[in-house]
Amino acid sequence: MKRFATLLAALALSLGVAPVAQAGDVTICTYDPAGKAGEYYKIMDEYALAAAGWGANVTIQAYTDEETAAKDYEAGKCNGVVATGVRLQRFNRFPSTIEAIGALPTYDHLHQMVESFAKYESVAKYLRSGEHETVGILPAGAVYMFVRDRNINTVAELAGKRIATMDYDKAAPGMVDRVGAIMVPADLGSIGPKFNNGDVDACYISAPAYGPFELGRGLGENGGIIKTPIAMATLQVLIHHEDFPADFGAKSRTWFAGQFKGARALVEKAEADIPNKYWVEVEGAESFDDMFLSVRLDLRDTHKAYDAKMLNVMAKVRCGIDSSRPECVEKKE
Repeated sequence: MKRFATLLAALALSLGVAPVAQAGDVTICTYDPAGKAGEYYKIMDEYALAAAGWGANVTIQAYTDEETAAKDYEAGKCNGVVATGVRLQRFNRFPSTIEAIGALPTYDHLHQMVESFAKYESVAKYLRSGEHETVGILPAGAVYMFVRDRNINTVAELAGKRIATMDYDKAAPGMVDRVGAIMVPADLGSIGPKFNNGDVDACYISAPAYGPFELGRGLGENGGIIKTPIAMATLQVLIHHEDFPADFGAKSRTWFAGQFKGARALVEKAEADIPNKYWVEVEGAESFDDMFLSVRLDLRDTHKAYDAKMLNVMAKVRCGIDSSRPECVEKKE
């Protein structure tokens, strides 16, 4: 058999036909709260099929714990990882800053950002930092403040309230401190129980978590969801780029840009499935907007939690969609 294979290779070379390259075997540790039954895992399954055409034989390994997936990636147990932007911020602040507080008010804003990564190398080049490269971003839902008392519907009324806060998010403590609230450390695994058991007065999370985390229990009859988005949660695909073909990142980002509308439909359905009685209109929405800008600037300049280049790009996107915003004249970002 070995001799036969050698003869075939020699024949191919004599005919001027290059042998087919063997795709590299790589594994992507993929976080999805529902594991292999989850919608994001299904998207990644389709991604693996597409990646075969780009020279990578991708195995998708499901994780229901985000931290474990990120740690396994860092330890070299997998060649890529899918996790939230905030979880991956320690690898590269540029893509994680896409989740900056109040920076992208709508899914249209986020869509423009994702498309810019696929279209413009001048932006995409910042997605590579050392051995790491972000090769895809999917919407995971606008982040809303869930409160156990629906009367908490202004910035001022958050003062003194206990808020479940992602303790690995460098930016979150700044926001909590700014409104005078009390930070209660949490992660995606504990945020639901803390809220439902009354250990905290509020938590911030996206709509797809409402059902799996049974947040209706914590909302009860008196709770509500403040309808002004705090940020845009994303699931990001990060790889050790040296383990993949040279042009893999660009092809991957283009593929994910094409998946945006389908993923957006999933999160909007999750929002629509939440009972209408829970949604609370904000009184003085501009006070939230002013606070968001103030916090972003502080986290950029003082705490170095946000990447200044990314904040600038997102400011241009906001002003491109609505040039009447006061910030478009002030240009603080």
